[in-house]
Amino acid sequence: MKIRMAGAAVATLALVAAAGAATPKWNLLPAVPLPAGASSSQLQGVTVVSPQDVWTAGAWWDKTDVHPLMTHWDGAGWKTADLPALPHDTYLGGVDALGRSDVWAVGSTDTSVAASSPGAPSVLHYDGSSWQTVPTPAFPAATDNDLDGLDMRTPDDGWAVGETSSTTLTLPPPPKQPLILHWQGGKWSGSAVPKSAVGSGGLVAVAAASADDVWAVGSRAGLSPVSRLTFGLVMHFDGSTWSAVNVPTPLGTSLNAVAVAGPGDVWAAGEICVSGCRGAVWHLTAGVWQQVPTSAAADLLAVVAQAPDDVWVLGYSQLLSGDKADHVEHWDGKQFTAEDTGLPPMTGTIGNNGELGSATPIFAADNDAASGELWAVGWSNPPSITPRVIHRG
Repeated sequence: MKIRMAGAAVATLALVAAAGAATPKWNLLPAVPLPAGASSSQLQGVTVVSPQDVWTAGAWWDKTDVHPLMTHWDGAGWKTADLPALPHDTYLGGVDALGRSDVWAVGSTDTSVAASSPGAPSVLHYDGSSWQTVPTPAFPAATDNDLDGLDMRTPDDGWAVGETSSTTLTLPPPPKQPLILHWQGGKWSGSAVPKSAVGSGGLVAVAAASADDVWAVGSRAGLSPVSRLTFGLVMHFDGSTWSAVNVPTPLGTSLNAVAVAGPGDVWAAGEICVSGCRGAVWHLTAGVWQQVPTSAAADLLAVVAQAPDDVWVLGYSQLLSGDKADHVEHWDGKQFTAEDTGLPPMTGTIGNNGELGSATPIFAADNDAASGELWAVGWSNPPSITPRVIHRG
C-alpha cells in the first residue's frame, strides 16, 4: 500500500437522526480529531459495530514522518485511539470488527518514505480496553510486504491481503505477487498463492462468504512489463487452495473493492483507466461474472452489499468544472441509480498524485446491518488534507 493523498471541501455539520423520514439523508460528521503537530491526514478504512460504535483507520503526517491514525465514534463524537508503538513511517488501511471488544486493523511501513529498510505489515487488535500489536509470519529477507485489505469472518477465521515484492535491484524489476495472510488457531500464517496463474499483481480487498468461499481482488500486470496498464485480478479460496479466477476485465482495469451479497452473489468494483478513467462493476451470479452498467464518469473505491437487491458502490466523480465530488450509486436488483449526497464538491487538487484514492471524497464504506445505515470515509482539502466521514441514515 502506498500513501494516498486526496482532497475535498470540508464543512462541519451535526449528524441528523431523521427518525421516520421517508428518505435517509447524507450528513457530514464532525471533524475527526488530529494529534498535535499533524499537517495532513487521511482515512482509508471504516468498520461499523453499531451507529454508536464506529472505527476508522488511516494515517497522519507531519513535515517528515508518517504516523498511524485510528479514531472511534461513540454516537456523540470522535476520540483518537491510543496505539502501541509501531515501526517508523507506519500507516493503517484495512479495519474490521466482529464486536465491541474484537476489532482488527492492518497496515504497513511505507518504504517510499523509509527506503532504507524493507516494508513489513502491521496487524493490530482491540480487545475492548486497549490496542495491541499481533505477530505476523516471518517474511523472506529483502522483500517489501504490504497489507491493504482485511475481513474477519469469525473470531478464529480472518483474512488480510496485500502484495509482496523483492527489494533486489534488477532490470526488469522483480514482479509483485499477491500477499495473503490467514488468521486461524490464534495466529496469522501465510497462505500459498499460485504465482504462475497470477503473473505480477497485488490484492487490495477481501471478503469471506464462508470458510470455503473467500474472494479477493486487485490488479495484475498488463501486456507489457513496462506498461502501467493493468487487468483486474480476482482470486478465490475454496477452503483448501487459492486460485485466480477468469473474469473478463479489459486492459486498464483495477479492482478496488469486493463484497458478498449472498450465496453465490459477489460484487467487485473499480475503474478502467486508459486515456481517462471510468467506474466499473462486475457481478457474480448464477456462476457467471458479468460487467454491470454504472455511471461512466466515476471512479469506484468501495462496495457495500446489504442484500442481493441492496448494493452500494461509492467513490468520486469529476464535474465539468474540474471539481471532484462524492459519488454514490445504489443497486435495487435490476439496475444502478446514482444518489446525490447533497454534500459540496471538492475544490482544489493539491496533493493529487494520481495513486489509488487520490482526490477521493469517498475511499471506503461500511454499513450497520441492523439499521441499514451507511458510513463512508475519505479526506478533503484545502487548506490541508484532512479526514472526512459521511453518514446516511
